[in-house]
Amino acid sequence: MLSSPQRPRRPWWRWGGCVLMAVMVAGLLLLVGRGSLPFRAEQSLQRLGDVPEFVLLERSGQPVTKAHLLGKVWIANVIFTRCAEECPLMSSHMARLQDAFAAEPDVRLVSITVDPEYDTPEVLAQYAQRFAAKPQRWWFLTGNKVVIYRLVREGFYLGLVDPADAPQSSAVPDTGGHAWAVARFLTPGPALAHHGEHTLDQARRAITHNTRFVLVDRQGQIRHYYDSTDQDALRRLQRDVRRVLQAH
Repeated sequence: MLSSPQRPRRPWWRWGGCVLMAVMVAGLLLLVGRGSLPFRAEQSLQRLGDVPEFVLLERSGQPVTKAHLLGKVWIANVIFTRCAEECPLMSSHMARLQDAFAAEPDVRLVSITVDPEYDTPEVLAQYAQRFAAKPQRWWFLTGNKVVIYRLVREGFYLGLVDPADAPQSSAVPDTGGHAWAVARFLTPGPALAHHGEHTLDQARRAITHNTRFVLVDRQGQIRHYYDSTDQDALRRLQRDVRRVLQAH
């Protein structure tokens, strides 16, 4: 009876090569998970879109336009003074950023209210005092609600819902184009702020908005988004601001 032919054994180096490849792939995935690769999204600082033109009112009563910020590196966020929890926390982080960049004359902080009917320049001035906001360094903007909501949703690609408005999506608007596609891919998932505890009727009127910080360069280009609840992201924001300051 004929015996079946034996399969040739693979050389030991082939098995070793397979094991080595598996280790390399596992290490690569670990580095990606930890964000240690040079091409990770957070470090790329791609230009995600151009901040549109706007005219708003600073707490000082002076008008502010996009032109006032050209040539500056700025960090924008969205708040409102009646927000009970997330907004004061965001403002506390902004106050620390103000201290961190006290020696950098080309850095600006910009907080935009999404409750402009209540947040007049006087109200914003009182709110700014709580966080020792320096008038020449940290601006608080209010103005026409339609202008603000368009700027937040279509300019910064941030989610925003006001139940007083007609029903609409709070997601990043599909404006088309490469910049929008990159922004949608890189913009972190929703992180929302609201009034806090409400009665049912108050809850129907509560404003909900994204709590990300937005980094904008000297040309008015959005460079990245940062989770205001993530300490690692806030440290990365400081590093990225310095990188953008050095770029020309």
